[in-house]
Amino acid sequence: MKKFFCIFLCLALIFCSTAVSIQAEEESPAYEWDGHPLIFIQGYSGPKLIRDRGLETEEQVWTFDPLDVTGKVITYLPDIVSSVIDYANGDKEPFVECFRNFTAEWLDNISMNPDGKSKYNISSYPYYLDEANVEYINEEQNGKYLPMTEGEFIEDLSRTIPENRIYIFNTDWRRSHLDNCKHLMQFIDEVLETTGSEKVDLYGMSHGGQLVATYLYYHGTEGKVDNAVMNSPAIGGTSLVMELLGDDPVAFDLNELLRFGGVMLHTELDLRWLGDMLPAELLNSLLKTAFNEVLLPYAIHFGSIWDLMDTETYTKLRDVYLDPVENAEIIAKADEMHYECMPNMSEGLKKAQEAGVSISILANYGSHIGTGKKVDSDFIIDTLNTSGATPAPFGERFAKDYTQLGTVCTDPAHNHVSPTRTIDASTCFLPENTWFNYEQYHTQTWWDVYTRGLLLKLVLTDDIKDIYSDPEYPQFEIAQSPLDGVYASFNGNQPSGFYSPSSDTITLRNLSRTAIEIQSVKINGKAMETDGKVKLDSDETFNISYKPEDKEFIAVEIRYISKGLFVSSDPYSRTIYFSGIR
Repeated sequence: MKKFFCIFLCLALIFCSTAVSIQAEEESPAYEWDGHPLIFIQGYSGPKLIRDRGLETEEQVWTFDPLDVTGKVITYLPDIVSSVIDYANGDKEPFVECFRNFTAEWLDNISMNPDGKSKYNISSYPYYLDEANVEYINEEQNGKYLPMTEGEFIEDLSRTIPENRIYIFNTDWRRSHLDNCKHLMQFIDEVLETTGSEKVDLYGMSHGGQLVATYLYYHGTEGKVDNAVMNSPAIGGTSLVMELLGDDPVAFDLNELLRFGGVMLHTELDLRWLGDMLPAELLNSLLKTAFNEVLLPYAIHFGSIWDLMDTETYTKLRDVYLDPVENAEIIAKADEMHYECMPNMSEGLKKAQEAGVSISILANYGSHIGTGKKVDSDFIIDTLNTSGATPAPFGERFAKDYTQLGTVCTDPAHNHVSPTRTIDASTCFLPENTWFNYEQYHTQTWWDVYTRGLLLKLVLTDDIKDIYSDPEYPQFEIAQSPLDGVYASFNGNQPSGFYSPSSDTITLRNLSRTAIEIQSVKINGKAMETDGKVKLDSDETFNISYKPEDKEFIAVEIRYISKGLFVSSDPYSRTIYFSGIR
């Protein structure tokens, strides 16, 4: 147990000390600015909350501050160690009490009343227009309440858009989207009046993407938005919330969680040994107990929690956790979100398109939900809820003769089935304006060349009208961050993940910033001749001859090690799938 806590503390310190925005290695090009100010809407963890703003008692009561968390962990470490030992021996009460004491100040400050209104005088930061543009934020970079923004994103955008025309819109993430939508509507009007522009562009990620979708559903026909780009939006909620609120224990895959953290921190450090050493069952049990016993009584009064459920889950859990009298206001707003807005989102977004809004959605697929639920997702949000696409059962594929459902896109000439045969995008909210990246984690797109380039073009230009506009950005792509190690593609003129009748060669490319050594390559289980191990420096390629048979579904399994500066990794395996182009 002592060994476990030493490892745990070291891991916390590593992650917390490096949890900063890491600048992109290559500068993105500038584009011609269309004059529209851009409003960037952060995800769930970004906004800061201020109590008693403008008064002598003003204080910041919420932000994700890794150093603050680490300091508290160190302070409480003896109690944590003792309580977890008790927990492992069958007595959970000391752990519950310890966790309650650890979080008491934070939770009290952000608590909500049963009607969904804040217990204290709380506002998000930045809240007012004059403090929300990037020029002001950079000038005040030593200030007390700087927002958590994606540095690479802002830096790339500011090569095209003046910094005083890029705005950070922060929500009070505890509140219902119906409340935050009113604030966003007011904020947009203020930006238009101040800048003299006729329209704004919107970019929302994760929870912020859900707010963009909600705004467009209610106000998308008012002519105030030109481009709206949503990156991994929780449009239909996420089953992650259901997993935490439900009765079943969670089952985080620690190695997968460590890889997710690696992408967040832009590191290729191999931490799988740590995941193998940690007591996964105990950690998952501790997490579930902490949530149920301490966090849940606060969370059920957050309107946002109910917005982040899919409608089926909401209907099931509403009567379990909410009182029809005491929580009537929370229920009324959640009912409207789930029984009016969410079920009709596709129609609402189409109406906004018809009114002139260019809408784009970026989704990811190929991972299970972080809590262990086996549904197609980006580790945090179900692919279904992000995009409206229909996934195959997790771990399975559509049959060879599968015909896409075509419930939204009815054009039989359009192929919206992923090359992995696991996603049917013909049922998307917007099939012609939704892009997918295979094995890309939630919002971790700025380290990936495909999504980074696509996002910039979508936000800054009108060049991409739909998934057919630019062959460099097909509807389906394979994640290409350095952590993914290796990439594969067939020769010929076809989108990523497909092969054409003329294809006869597979090219392997090293995505890593360090050298890799390919140990073996198998195609549909058959070992391919590579003349031994193949070492590739960063961005180098290696070709393998292979002529697909007619309509053959192809799985290319690449086993490789990362040749670090001092230490080589244990073997990794990446499997990339190909289908014949239709």
